[in-house]
Amino acid sequence: MSPRKARPAKTRAADPHTVDAPWRVFLAAPMPSEARDAAARVVDDLRPLDWPVRWTSQENLHLTLHFLGEQPRERVELLRMGLPPVVAAHDAFTLRTGNLGVFPTIKRPRVLWLGLHGPAYRLEALYAALGAALRELDFAVETEAFHPHVTLGRVRNQGTPTVALRDLPDVMKRRLADPANGVMAGPPAVSIPVDQVQLIRSHQSHEGSRYEVIAAFPLARPEGAG
Repeated sequence: MSPRKARPAKTRAADPHTVDAPWRVFLAAPMPSEARDAAARVVDDLRPLDWPVRWTSQENLHLTLHFLGEQPRERVELLRMGLPPVVAAHDAFTLRTGNLGVFPTIKRPRVLWLGLHGPAYRLEALYAALGAALRELDFAVETEAFHPHVTLGRVRNQGTPTVALRDLPDVMKRRLADPANGVMAGPPAVSIPVDQVQLIRSHQSHEGSRYEVIAAFPLARPEGAG
């Protein structure tokens, strides 16, 4: 009889509540309550349609700049110490909410988002400066092009009793897009002051994500600002 092969040792996922567990973190600009209310109204209008979409809760709406994934706590502390001067080198500015959109395309929807209008070059400059600082600190940075947006919902991997995944593109298009030009109009524009960048920890559970602000890095006040 041939010897029995040894079974590979089971590995257990790290308990997020232990002292040495990594933290899931990202950098984002917060949204004022008026802008979150406007985005939440869009979600509230769509939620009863039973689309196969995991909707973002109102308190979790934000403008993501860099997602950093799971990091040891000492690396998170490195961010807390190293990023304030990077952010402070940029003047605060104001964006406003725009139209709706879908990533990557309406034919293959994965993310439904709310767009942003205004001085996009300032946001892109802030994003680039943060990316350069993160690389200096040896953090991995996304290589995809930066498209400023607020995520309203992410498409699930399975359909619902009402809407099959294969039907979702057409359902979205009929509900959201103007038949004449295909534009997905958003809610009435609301201002979003970008005056700080937050370092946020994401707590994952069966109930969804809960966000905790670890640190806030203010942008500079423009000259002449009151």
